[in-house]
Amino acid sequence: MKILKKLKFSAFMLLVTSLYLGCVKDDGFSTPKVDCVEIDITSTNTIAQIKDMYTFGGATKIETDVIIEGYVVSNDKSGNIYKSLSIQDKPENPTAAIKIAIDQSDIYTTYNVGRKVYVKLKGLAVGYSFGSIQIGKAAATELGRIPALEVKNHIIRSCEVVEITPKVVTINELNENMLEMLIQIDNVQFKTSELGNAYGNIKNSTTENRILESFNSNCNLTGEVLLRNSGYSDFKNQLLPEGKGSVIAIFSNYYEDFQLYIRGVEDVKFTEARCDYSQVVTPNSSILEITEMYNNSLVEFGVENNYVVEGYVVSSDESGNFKNRLIIQDAIENPAAGIQLLIDKDLIFEEYNRGDKVFVILNKLYMNKMDEVLTIGYPKGSGIAKIETSKVGSFIFNSGENFTITPTKISIAEVKNSEFKNTLVTVTDVQLTSSELGKAFAFFTGDNDGIRTLESCNEPIKLGVFTSGEATFANEKFPEGSGNITGVLSSNLEIRQLEDVVFADAYKECPIIIPKIMITEVADPKNSVSSRFVELYNAGETEIDLSGWRLNKYVNGATTASSSSVVFSGIIIPVGGFIIVANTGFVDMFSITPNIESTYISGNGDDVYELVDNSGNRIDIFGVIGEDGNGTNWEYLDGQAIRNLDINEPNKIFTISEWKCYSDANNNLITNPNTPKNAPNGFSPNLR
Repeated sequence: MKILKKLKFSAFMLLVTSLYLGCVKDDGFSTPKVDCVEIDITSTNTIAQIKDMYTFGGATKIETDVIIEGYVVSNDKSGNIYKSLSIQDKPENPTAAIKIAIDQSDIYTTYNVGRKVYVKLKGLAVGYSFGSIQIGKAAATELGRIPALEVKNHIIRSCEVVEITPKVVTINELNENMLEMLIQIDNVQFKTSELGNAYGNIKNSTTENRILESFNSNCNLTGEVLLRNSGYSDFKNQLLPEGKGSVIAIFSNYYEDFQLYIRGVEDVKFTEARCDYSQVVTPNSSILEITEMYNNSLVEFGVENNYVVEGYVVSSDESGNFKNRLIIQDAIENPAAGIQLLIDKDLIFEEYNRGDKVFVILNKLYMNKMDEVLTIGYPKGSGIAKIETSKVGSFIFNSGENFTITPTKISIAEVKNSEFKNTLVTVTDVQLTSSELGKAFAFFTGDNDGIRTLESCNEPIKLGVFTSGEATFANEKFPEGSGNITGVLSSNLEIRQLEDVVFADAYKECPIIIPKIMITEVADPKNSVSSRFVELYNAGETEIDLSGWRLNKYVNGATTASSSSVVFSGIIIPVGGFIIVANTGFVDMFSITPNIESTYISGNGDDVYELVDNSGNRIDIFGVIGEDGNGTNWEYLDGQAIRNLDINEPNKIFTISEWKCYSDANNNLITNPNTPKNAPNGFSPNLR
């Protein structure tokens, strides 16, 4: 009896096992095929309409029966795409696409590529996340993922599965309207500096960006874009292919940065030989020749001149200085010229590091001075703006070669020499001025930018050292010894890292130089308001560097200076020399070019002028702050005020006895009432 029961049980288990194995295919366990029954559902809106309706910040919860349809283009099977589903409105030539944030993995097993889906938006939310419009679940004012248990209630599978044809575009054509579409970019290859790397970080699970470059049929570089690879993808350890070809990817972004996500390595099809752009991008102009094109107005490089220059990177934003700026010079030592480029890019050093040899194509770019520094970028009025992130690679190309840059050694007396601007220099034998001792590079607290002043004993010229408030060393104490400092020279010196300051010697007690810079003439010509000017005179025994000094104006009895005061930079006033600060009509009236031209010089007979040094200390003044000059003993309406010749010292307190005033006003308090002055004959700029 027991034997019979055992036989029956064995036969039963054999039957079960046979049935079970009959459902197993060679490629693994699968769900048996079941005929699909199409559901009765209709979309109410297009993806584009939804994106147009919800363009506000945060998350907007949808309370109405809104339904959209689309085709799945993403695939998270490889692990490179995480907890999201990208759908577009058509299998081919789509016009809109959108990402859906889902708190679920292995989404591809339910929503496979090409599957048509309907999305019921009622109860969900639409809003911005990391710079793009997405669908998700409202979490307070933020946009979160749709919980796994709710996904099938909102994302409904259709029976329709189609082949998706990627939208073929160039890197330069990429724009926000294409976000989350499946795109194809042809004629691309990985940047030379990327070769030898894997797709991801083989040491840990951090996400890595790899740079793709695009080319035209002549192997001319046309642009670059980031390929973003998850540290959890199953292909992260595979080496990047070295050829050239096409990439199919989901087009995405992280705020302003465009980036691509491949669904697997099969989306990268490199079957052609690489382009060697170091042979294609051949310099035909030098940086010096380019800088010599500047003639005090905006330079447009055009589109057909095909200017190409090569240079060597001397800046670095690794420590927080040089934000959005790249400075290159024309040689690794003894350069003849350098130039600054504005680029809308963070962590520039990761792509363009110190010593890298780069090529710059100037077509479609512009050049002008910005803060007295020749700068290249996009135009903004008469000024220069940053080259946008996605376009940087279309203009600046890294050769993959790196060199050691030898700074040019100069003294502080040479820092005003234009040939050293935008180049790497080492300024020798300098130290902080006594008033700067004990200060930080910027400030000990806060994140404001700072400028510290350096000197060399017995030299009148001072050197400002600029530090961004975002620099990692901004709150560090500036060394108090004396020695050398290395940095990029512009209107100030800017260091790349803390180690650029080598003050190994003891601090020196320099003889004190007391500047004797005076206001000697204030002019308001009756016949030309645009010819108003203020004259400064050096009555001392040493020339004075006025860098950082200001000329402030107080209007109509104001107790605070008008904004945008005149700031002196790079101006040295010799012993017995003059500085003219004038309005825009001065040169036509007097046939003299002023040292500074500014509409700030608009005093109309009752306004105060104050001269302050680079530490904010008042040096001299004309007029009484807080007093309207009309009807006073210092009124100069339609006339002028002239300093008496026997006065050879500036005065921090306005003293009327030091002045003669001429005015059209009938005012007996002034020395010369009813005496209007017409330019040019009634005035004497640059003469006492």
